[in-house]
Amino acid sequence: MVNSNMRLLMSSSTNKFENFLLALIGLVLAFIFYVYFRSDSELYKVYDVAIESIELHSNPDIVAEGERLSRIRGCFWCHGQSLEGQQYFAKADRGLIVVAPNLTRKVIEYTPSEFARAVRHGVKRDGTSVQPAMPSFAFYNMSDADMGAIIAYIQSLPVQQGFEGEFRLMPIGWFRWVTGQFPPNAADLIDHAALRPDPSPNGGMVARGRYLAESICTECHGVNGRLRVPNSPDLAIAAAYSRDDFHRLMRTGVSLGERAIDYHMVDVSKYRYIEFRDDEIDALHTYFRSLVGLPPETAVK
Repeated sequence: MVNSNMRLLMSSSTNKFENFLLALIGLVLAFIFYVYFRSDSELYKVYDVAIESIELHSNPDIVAEGERLSRIRGCFWCHGQSLEGQQYFAKADRGLIVVAPNLTRKVIEYTPSEFARAVRHGVKRDGTSVQPAMPSFAFYNMSDADMGAIIAYIQSLPVQQGFEGEFRLMPIGWFRWVTGQFPPNAADLIDHAALRPDPSPNGGMVARGRYLAESICTECHGVNGRLRVPNSPDLAIAAAYSRDDFHRLMRTGVSLGERAIDYHMVDVSKYRYIEFRDDEIDALHTYFRSLVGLPPETAVK
């Protein structure tokens, strides 16, 4: 009788443990499915953004300007030396694989207007967002003329074999996405109805500088850009530079007093901003001085 009771007690305890274990496994599986489906649904959210017409001109001067603008805006950094695409981030412990797409193929697959929407609005042909690393929040401010020149340049290039674009979350990446450890979709960072700054040099130095700053510098220094480069200073700090010192910063990455600065600025100065014309650097300097109420230091030379 005692043995029988003991067996019943042990059996009951075993059943309770098994039930607890099954419930725990169920909760873990439910959590895994939740983070997967939430990250998947957010990544592949569809955006309703109208396509804007882009007028293209393929004369040699515009194609050459498109190449210069492509270098200033860093297309070659992420998409490869021939814009063939490249894998630029793949770490299992971070739960992420990122491959920048082959632009020499995308420019054929997309109409010019679709390509412009992908660049400036962060919305692909299928209505989903481009990769979070794409700084469309800055490129949104790019003018039709500049966007058209870049497209004309990429269209002029030979088609490369290259890579398909990919932004793939691995299991740990699902958790990091739903807990906000990755930047959101590029398309979520943009006010798609906002007015763009005036790009015309005829609008004055301040207006021209504002256009360049908002379509280029905000990639790192804007509110949205700080998702990518957290320690970027307020652009108004450039007002402390003399014209010559600011030109040196933009050409060489050497800061005022040669103090240490973020390597991003050093690199973009040497490899991207070297393509700026002197009048564009003057316009930027004038705009940054205007942010703190200072007049232009000198006229454009």
